Amino acid sequence: MFALCYPGAGGHAQAPPPPDPERSTLAAKRFPQPVRVGDLIGRRVLASRESRPVLGSVVAVVREREPADTLEIVMKRGAVLGFGGRLIAVPVATLGLLGNELELLDLTPEQLDDLPTFTADGATVIAADQEIRVGLAHPAH
Repeated sequence: MFALCYPGAGGHAQAPPPPDPERSTLAAKRFPQPVRVGDLIGRRVLASRESRPVLGSVVAVVREREPADTLEIVMKRGAVLGFGGRLIAVPVATLGLLGNELELLDLTPEQLDDLPTFTADGATVIAADQEIRVGLAHPAH
């Protein structure tokens, strides 16, 4: 098991953008697929650009009480060769499945940097054998 509270450097106080109906509508149009949570752990999260740089890797899936029972992917951001970095939580609706990886679709890497460091306060870890629905990303050609 891993520790959800990460004592690493933070200092980012800006809260993530509030959920909006437009984002939910976009996510619904991405043909959400059932995915076992355990199959998401360790997947790389890529930027939505042609070069698709790696932004981090999935550590857990959690359900936040606020805002409104939101499912979020906890990812390690800024690590080098697996060391350092910090944990952040990204709404599942902002990501898309792209083969064995996830693609960041509705946020920029700069917006990820502005997210606060994740703490487990108010979050429930989703068990590895549970399924969630994640939309599909369109491959770049």
